[in-house]
Amino acid sequence: MLTRFKEPFLIVAFVSALIVLGACSGKPVADQTASAGDSSEHVPAVEKSSTPDDGEKATGPSLVTEGVDKVEMTTGEGKVMTLTMQMLPNSREYQYCELVFNYGEKGNDIYSTSPLARANLQWWDGLDLEALAKEFGAKSVYKNGPQWWSMDEVGVMASEPVKVAGTDMVFGAHLPPGTLKIPKYTVFSPAKHQNLIWKAGKPVYQIIDSKGHIYILQGHKIPANELATLGEKFKKLPEGWKYRVKVLDEDLMMKLTPQKPIPSVQDEFDQIYIRVPD
Repeated sequence: MLTRFKEPFLIVAFVSALIVLGACSGKPVADQTASAGDSSEHVPAVEKSSTPDDGEKATGPSLVTEGVDKVEMTTGEGKVMTLTMQMLPNSREYQYCELVFNYGEKGNDIYSTSPLARANLQWWDGLDLEALAKEFGAKSVYKNGPQWWSMDEVGVMASEPVKVAGTDMVFGAHLPPGTLKIPKYTVFSPAKHQNLIWKAGKPVYQIIDSKGHIYILQGHKIPANELATLGEKFKKLPEGWKYRVKVLDEDLMMKLTPQKPIPSVQDEFDQIYIRVPD
């Protein structure tokens, strides 16, 4: 089952993605390193593709707030929000939802249910987007998701819980206007804080460009049990690019910061891949 959107979306970021929950524009409050153990980069497991129960709280993946890294960010409404690094262990196939609040020339705000709780699809399907836009002073609101984290542990910058249509969400990013419309398979470098860990012995899903650069899937909207054969479904993959599934021999760690470029691409199914450092 493929998810379609009214507008093309990029998440940074975490992600997840992408959403992914990135500190795309903010004023650092403290610049210290949060200890999150090994941080590796991986992709979703093929052998396990269960869909979480609606409204299930983060009881399996325990929520740990690392109050070390902090960023202050102004929302499209003009509110100043404080974001802290929040870790979500056991995040592989953790399903979550994001809402994108469009403020026109003021940019876009990203709110997410991760890492607070797994996606409540009944709530999601019943959202009144016009009412939400009016309540938050936005021009419009778009759904991004639901989707699943692909890594085994993820750390994202997020605010304290904010009530959105009666459900707790976190504010994760304010994006400048135009950043949500980058063409598919075009390399872009989002600015974000994320700690990502993918464990050895589990499958990862990769896109390799014509220059040999390897990009790993961060969050996925295609169910996990369909990712192994996703390569057969691509219709717009550029010439010289390829998709592959690989089992890692060792943990792959990524600790992303806005101070370093984070080359990324989005596929035709609105999924974000991050380049693996050489």
